[in-house]
Amino acid sequence: MNRKFFAVAAIMLLMPLMMGAQTLKGSYFLDNSLNRNKLNPAFAPQSSYFQIPVVGNTSVGIMSNLDLSTFMYPVNGQLYTFLNKNVSYEQFDAVLTDKPYLDVATDINLINVGWKGGEKGFWTVDLGVRVNVDTDLPRDLFTFMKKGTGTSGTYNIGAVKANAAASVQAALGYSRDLSDLVPGLRAGAKVRAILPVAYMGLDLTELSLSTSPEKWIVSTDGNLNTAVKGLEMTGPDGNLRPEMNGPMGLAGFGFSFDLGAEYTYELDGFINGVSVSAALTDLGIVSYSAGKQYRANGQMDWTGLSISLQEGAMEGAMEELKHELGHLVSFGKHADASFTRSTLPSFYVGAEMPFMDNKMSVGALFSSRKSYFASRNELTLSYNANPFNWLSAGLNYSFLNTTKTIGWIVELTPKAGPCFFIGSDHFFLSRAKAPENFPLNYIPMAWRFNLHFGLAVALGKK
Repeated sequence: MNRKFFAVAAIMLLMPLMMGAQTLKGSYFLDNSLNRNKLNPAFAPQSSYFQIPVVGNTSVGIMSNLDLSTFMYPVNGQLYTFLNKNVSYEQFDAVLTDKPYLDVATDINLINVGWKGGEKGFWTVDLGVRVNVDTDLPRDLFTFMKKGTGTSGTYNIGAVKANAAASVQAALGYSRDLSDLVPGLRAGAKVRAILPVAYMGLDLTELSLSTSPEKWIVSTDGNLNTAVKGLEMTGPDGNLRPEMNGPMGLAGFGFSFDLGAEYTYELDGFINGVSVSAALTDLGIVSYSAGKQYRANGQMDWTGLSISLQEGAMEGAMEELKHELGHLVSFGKHADASFTRSTLPSFYVGAEMPFMDNKMSVGALFSSRKSYFASRNELTLSYNANPFNWLSAGLNYSFLNTTKTIGWIVELTPKAGPCFFIGSDHFFLSRAKAPENFPLNYIPMAWRFNLHFGLAVALGKK
């Protein structure tokens, strides 16, 4: 049995997910930013504004605790996969994380406007498309790929979990200065209607293998839940294939809330004060009415591939891989099922200290995002500069349960006229020399990367 099958199959499963982004944390401490109220609804920019549709706030990126450096190893000027005999099991095991995950969050604004509401208030309305993908993989799956099976034995791989959701979302937000009640206090809230278009959730609580030289017995237990109007998953022997039997539409309905507050204590002198803030965003539920459930429970015999997957002999293998992959897990006929899923809330706590007449500041931001399976925590340290009223920039350093990464942001935000921002929370810090005949000279080794940019028009002072 060829271990390379599982390596290639895993890559095939992950590659379609490698696009997306999260909210740009680097904007959290930039007072003039038009987008930071996505992180905390209490924040309000210096001017009313409207963002250019689609390109007003566009993001691409990926978040994972797996690196290419986990699976690719430079040895004597060549780049080898973790399966190569030149890479020892001890090398691979030392860098493999305990709980591998891959998350994607794409948020594209179609409409985003903000305007003054009274003397101390600020309103926002936004309409956008959001896609979330969360994948948790068992560590033993990768260990099994490396160590192999030997001649016979039983291997408990563990649970495999993946969820993907796409929706159209419309939100109304309001922020208000509450200094009349508590000097230095500002609070805000946002309510969001969620119109789900598609959902797919895989929850395999068991995946185990009994191996012999002749065949493998694959044991599975779990469910595949889908909610896509017009979609049917069909195919022989449980090898599911998607087929559209009608037009797409809404798959249910949901809602969520954002809550936030900021307290500022001003000082005279070189240090101009201290501000603390906190926010809870995307707290809500989605009810899927167009749901179907497919059950995987039992055992299957698998005899492997009839083609070679050795390096240099991959042409023509993809269709065979796609076909065989479906036979590893057999799903039974579906049953109509309505179900509810929580949204993926995020929690933020920040502290900032401005100095030099608010021209510069340093800040610290703790963020925790709830996935379908666990929490993703991060601590970001930030240095920010505001040399002019229309120009802001920041440099940040993030760490905690992700590897250490550097981020940056530049914003041009005049009180009136065109505005532009570009930035990244996670930028490639390491690279490796690619092998001969590879399309790139160097390969980025981090799987934490995003790029955010947008265009807007400021309409004057608040």
